Amino acid sequence: MSTPEINILLSNLLFYSLNDPTSALTTIKKCLHQDPENKACKKKFRMLKNTSKHLANIQSFVDRKEWNRILSILINENLLQEIQSSHTTLKSEKILNAKCPARLLAQLEEWACQAYTATKSPKLALRHCSKALDLNPESIPALLAKSQILLTDEEYDAAIRLLTKANEATGGNNPEIRQQLEKAQRLLRQSKKRDYYKILGVPRDADTKAIKKAYREMSKKYHPDKYKGDLDADAVSRKMAEINSAYEVLSNEGIPPNFPVLKFGFCVLRLMGLCFRVTDAI
Repeated sequence: MSTPEINILLSNLLFYSLNDPTSALTTIKKCLHQDPENKACKKKFRMLKNTSKHLANIQSFVDRKEWNRILSILINENLLQEIQSSHTTLKSEKILNAKCPARLLAQLEEWACQAYTATKSPKLALRHCSKALDLNPESIPALLAKSQILLTDEEYDAAIRLLTKANEATGGNNPEIRQQLEKAQRLLRQSKKRDYYKILGVPRDADTKAIKKAYREMSKKYHPDKYKGDLDADAVSRKMAEINSAYEVLSNEGIPPNFPVLKFGFCVLRLMGLCFRVTDAI
């Protein structure tokens, strides 16, 4: 016959280790059925019931991608900190040992990782993504989120390693992982070439409008007749040539393959025989 102590022990294992709130509540209810006035069982039941509601709410917010509401519960209401503290206590009491999984804590860290990534807080996201992966190295959401942070920081090799691992774990059947991996490989190849985006001061995902705007601003700044900085005439000339080259390459990336473009110095010859100077377009 089970005792209150055994039911409390089992409920802890089911809840913290296996992330099974329903079974944990069922187990602690047996304790209350045997002894309705048992203070330890009543306290555990209230905690499990309240926390289970929070977890159900978070899951619904994840499904709807309401990331700020997730962070409100996890961080502002201290749910993550409370679970971390309880998990540490159970480990120190030898109720949870090193071989026990920490699925509940891993799930909360994974949610925090996703939420901070989605709300553009990379430093906070990276901390929780790393913790999620320490607890569950095969967490696909954490792998994707961390890889996105690495791509933003231009750590392409590290991102590719993470995404390759995720791709292998899913048997290559996750289209989001494959797309992210292809993006990382493309960005790595681009990074090894001359960085025309950096020359114009635009991000790698800049559209044609942003590229053109940046080109105009840079051309005005380094125009040989208007430049007011510390560079000498030769350096300004080289800088202007670099800016023109970057603009020609990036702007021509959007031209269809069958669209003929012939370049003659600063002159660009396109369809219909139209010819104009690049500097005239400023």
